[in-house]
Amino acid sequence: MPRIHLDQVPWQEQRSPSGKFHSFAQNISVALGCPRNAGLSRGGHPFDVQIRRIPSAASVCPYHLHLAQWELFVVRAGHGRVRAPDGETPVKSGDVFFHPPGTPHQLTGAGPTDLEVLIITDNPQLDSCFYPDSDKWSLRPPGKLFRITETDYFDGEDNPVPGATAFSPAPPPSATPVAPFASRLIHLDAVPLENWESPGKKFRSAYREVSLALGAKPNTPTGVGGHPFDLEVGKLAPGQCGCPYHCHSSQWELFLFRSGTATVRTPAGTQVFGPGDIVLQPPGEAHQFTNTGPDELLYSLVADNPTTDIWHYPDSKKWGHSTTRDFFRMNAADYWDGEE
Repeated sequence: MPRIHLDQVPWQEQRSPSGKFHSFAQNISVALGCPRNAGLSRGGHPFDVQIRRIPSAASVCPYHLHLAQWELFVVRAGHGRVRAPDGETPVKSGDVFFHPPGTPHQLTGAGPTDLEVLIITDNPQLDSCFYPDSDKWSLRPPGKLFRITETDYFDGEDNPVPGATAFSPAPPPSATPVAPFASRLIHLDAVPLENWESPGKKFRSAYREVSLALGAKPNTPTGVGGHPFDLEVGKLAPGQCGCPYHCHSSQWELFLFRSGTATVRTPAGTQVFGPGDIVLQPPGEAHQFTNTGPDELLYSLVADNPTTDIWHYPDSKKWGHSTTRDFFRMNAADYWDGEE
């Protein structure tokens, strides 16, 4: 169970030559052992989490779009403005917004104090950015910036033949219309607070399903209506336990504890966490958390959205399947049982 405290994560400055683009970043996922810009196959995590602080009138980065990467922003403090194809929109503390691939965007500080945002992105194996203001591209990997000079598919591969018919590649797919930015913006107070409890009230919690409020379909992978990650903001009253002791076969979870006292149980025992503590729960590690303090426990949960997941509950020796939402216990069988 990798754990850190926000105070242990250094602030790293990013500044363009004139200071037009200027911010400070706490790279939370990097501090938890995730290499930058590395997908799962190269030792990365399925999402990247960071906190950015942007001085007034400065922008985080140039106006750009991603071809593969999703980004979600939670405004923690201050005021800013978001530039999108349909204009500029002011944002403030408590606002949440996201940018799917293909949507140009830029975030700028716009208040008397620094703008601070929590940024969650997925971690695609390959991504490319386009910068409309400067007509250039970037490619990751290998981390190169360039402008395009159009050429023929066989240029440099075969000798040209006078009078030959030029190769005509398949046309690109039709561009998906960019949704208005207002449809991708919500304030946390507008997200319904849902209460959940088990029949005997042993397990209880209250939470706001932020990603669902932003239009993500529940329990649905990317490409068919889901987002590549889900954000939940929750709370537990003193003494409440959020869920049974369990582990995931595929899903990753990151908990950022905002206030109160949480006792987290894992196979290694129990540990106590407080405000600013961050815990990463990778697949295969059983976990459970309880509010063991006198005050309300507030937390943010980031989870990826795998195509399918298997849950295991060690205390009750049962299993669950995320796709069918079935729960079951296993009876040993031979591989060929029922086959021949």
